[in-house]
Amino acid sequence: MTVAAAKPEVFTRKASGLVRVMSPYAAFVYNILTMGLIFPWTYLWAPGALPGGNLFWGIILAMLIEIPIAFTYVWLSTALPRSGGDYVFQSRVFGGGWAFTIVMSGFVIWILQWVALSGWLVSYLGFAPLFLGLGATLGNASLSNLGVWFTTSAGIITVSILNALLSLILLVSGFKNYVKFQHVMWWGTLIAFAVMFIVLFATPPATFVDSLNAFAVASGGAPNFYQTAVEAVTAAGIELNPPFSLMATLLIAPIAWTSLQWATYSSQQNGEIKDARSFKSQTFIMVGSLVLTGILLALLALGLQRVAGSEFLYVAGAGYWSLIPEATVNGFYLWPNIVAVALTGSPLIVLIIGIGYILNSFQIVCNCYIGMTRVMVAMSLDRLLPAWFSQVHEKWRTPLNAHLAYFLASIPVILAYNLVPGWVGLTLGVTFGCGYVFVVTCIAGALLPYRAKELYEASPGAQYKLGGIPLVTVLGTIGGILGTLMVLAFLFSPSLGVLGNWNFEDFPANLWAQIIAFAIILVSAIWYFLAKNAQKARGINVEYAFKEIPPE
Repeated sequence: MTVAAAKPEVFTRKASGLVRVMSPYAAFVYNILTMGLIFPWTYLWAPGALPGGNLFWGIILAMLIEIPIAFTYVWLSTALPRSGGDYVFQSRVFGGGWAFTIVMSGFVIWILQWVALSGWLVSYLGFAPLFLGLGATLGNASLSNLGVWFTTSAGIITVSILNALLSLILLVSGFKNYVKFQHVMWWGTLIAFAVMFIVLFATPPATFVDSLNAFAVASGGAPNFYQTAVEAVTAAGIELNPPFSLMATLLIAPIAWTSLQWATYSSQQNGEIKDARSFKSQTFIMVGSLVLTGILLALLALGLQRVAGSEFLYVAGAGYWSLIPEATVNGFYLWPNIVAVALTGSPLIVLIIGIGYILNSFQIVCNCYIGMTRVMVAMSLDRLLPAWFSQVHEKWRTPLNAHLAYFLASIPVILAYNLVPGWVGLTLGVTFGCGYVFVVTCIAGALLPYRAKELYEASPGAQYKLGGIPLVTVLGTIGGILGTLMVLAFLFSPSLGVLGNWNFEDFPANLWAQIIAFAIILVSAIWYFLAKNAQKARGINVEYAFKEIPPE
């Protein structure tokens, strides 16, 4: 069979059915919200796991590491401005086997965990601090008790399922409706961040301990909370004034990278972004959002340290990392937003911060659905998933079936996330999984001029070279190496704790996270070969699809 004869059956149809309704500015905002401008785990995880590390410089280092990765995505996006992002990039350079296996395992399957995490964020970091703060500032015990309910399994599951359902309804109604509502999420998040920033930088440090103690009592905690926490952490053998550690600072970068790596996530819906082939627009969308978010996150670290001091960071980190109950407020970790809420006596400020966290948390489930449904559409157009997944509603112009499938798949993950003991520890491979997708895409970018020469030469980025070498090859190589170091840090550093420390003496309990992570890769590879052979039995060679630009 010749290539020409096979072309009519390369894709399931000639057009994706998606429309370009997102402006470059909206895509820029989308990436900032996806990175989680106000999400705080770096500020607890790093001090708890990496004593002596400098938060500010660790975050800045993560931003610098992500810059060549983001630029690589700029080149790939302008060369292939189609929805499906990482899958499209990798499949047109490496072929479908590698691309399907890497993206299905690292993104489509693992990001279901982020859907569950989004519900946790809405409930635990949004509603809980909101009602705890209102209860404390208004002297209302009922509101404080409601805040505590949002930290329970029942509260989180209820919020998580409603969170996912509302996202489904919004996104299925039309992508343009999401873009409109994103303005609300953006300004709500931005105002909350600004208020939190002002509180942290304007509050006198001398009032910090008294304010925190008063908040703890109002939230059902013990009197003299901070002093008790310091004593408990010290008794556990944790140093509250460790000397500076360069290695600890370097290892903070992978933690911060778990947020900043999403600066390129808008590439999943390139087919719905206006002017997506513009090099200038894509640089603004990806590199611009990265730099702004990185700087703001680093400044937030300075603000937190300024008002609370280094000792507090280690106390808060001990409550999160070492699970010391006395270093939590009634079981609630000392996140930056809860610190800002504790420092203010204004219900209005509490309300602003709480709403901002709820809106940004809701955006997380939206971006999970948006990105992964577009990847599934691209896989379906290439005939690796049933054609049902790529069907686009004629009126709403959204992949309705893919949205329904992803919503239904997320329900058992939400339940397991909150009900199965040890589930979070078993599934921390999500960091490893998402990380290797970015690494492989960087390598695809480096090889784009050689393995997809015609595609590269027709792209806007082909003009940029360094000493005769395509600049995307240089940046893709650097990004691939740096990204690999980030992924390996999670694999082999016990301080990061994502995939354990490979202690075979504790097998199998200590290795289940690794087993699950690599089993998902194996399942995805088998899935690809079954899909490919099923199409082959029908007389269709899916390999031809990977030599063509996907439908627009």
